[in-house]
Amino acid sequence: MPPVNRTNKPLRFKEKTSRPMIFPLQPDNISSAYTRKRRRSVNGKAIIIIIILLIIAALCAYIALYKNALAIMVNGETVGCIEDMKTTEQELNALVLAKLKEDAGNNIEITDTISLKPVNSLFRNVSKNTEQVIANVCKAVSYKQEATTILVEDKEMAIVSNVEEARKVLQTILDNYACPPGTSEPQFAIKINTGSTFVDSEEVSTVEEAVKLLSTTKTVEREHTVVQGESFGGIAAQAGMTESELLAANPSITEATKTKLQIGQKIKTISTVPTLAIRTFKVTTETQDIPYQTVTQENSSQPSSYSRVRQEGKNGKKEVTTRTPYINGEQIGDPVTSENITEKPVNRIVEIGTYVQRSTDNSDSSDDDSSSEEE
Repeated sequence: MPPVNRTNKPLRFKEKTSRPMIFPLQPDNISSAYTRKRRRSVNGKAIIIIIILLIIAALCAYIALYKNALAIMVNGETVGCIEDMKTTEQELNALVLAKLKEDAGNNIEITDTISLKPVNSLFRNVSKNTEQVIANVCKAVSYKQEATTILVEDKEMAIVSNVEEARKVLQTILDNYACPPGTSEPQFAIKINTGSTFVDSEEVSTVEEAVKLLSTTKTVEREHTVVQGESFGGIAAQAGMTESELLAANPSITEATKTKLQIGQKIKTISTVPTLAIRTFKVTTETQDIPYQTVTQENSSQPSSYSRVRQEGKNGKKEVTTRTPYINGEQIGDPVTSENITEKPVNRIVEIGTYVQRSTDNSDSSDDDSSSEEE
């Protein structure tokens, strides 16, 4: 049946082409309705797809922006992440400080800024072990530790961890000091004390390093005056020199004349002494008698001519110690003497008579005799 022409217009058909037709030709009104329907279907599907894409994008954005971890930062650089969102910066700094104190064995002063920043855990290495993260922060952070300074004449000479190590350093120096012959009891002859400071850990010396630093030496030339009984070899030993070194220092003395030293002769000695002046003492002790005293006791019943030793006297004993100070092997200062009584003296006690006969007794009896005779 031929198509019906309701518009009274001649029907026109498209010319045949070499490309096959997918749909049969339709009138214009049928084609427009179909196209509109198809467009509405396509638009509906596109809207649904766009909505789905927007939902997916929103979910991705939420996941990407959701803060479910804390980044630990040192001076703005991330050094680790933790899951615990309740941790505060104050608590974190306290944990790091406690760990550094434990490792250093001393008080700590952190010089870097430690902060927290909420982050998303996606694509981040978030640790559940907070202690491990704290250890990593301790390695990354810079700090100063409290240390003890050894002051020589108020000048800083060495830095050690604490006062106990400073004492150990000073005692080691004294123990290693070779006392001049005949002296002992080494002690520092200069002002040495300690102070407190905060320094970088690299500035703190070990005990061995501090001992080496404070054990430097210097060469000192002295003039020795020969006294009675001294020998050339003895003078050399006292100065810490060999006889050959002492001869080299005194060209005027030869092998032949070194045994003929004169009292008052001047000899130059060269000694190596510690930079930190050390005092030693030459200690001599001798025993001396303490003389006893004589004490008298009066006896009124005996005549004045009466005398009797009631107790013999006995001398006591005392130890007299003389400490002569030497500084770096040279006698400096006056000797100090002290006494210790080991045996007290016993006094000699003498008893003497004090009775004197009265002359009036004889005169009275003579008068009585005369009266009798007259009667």
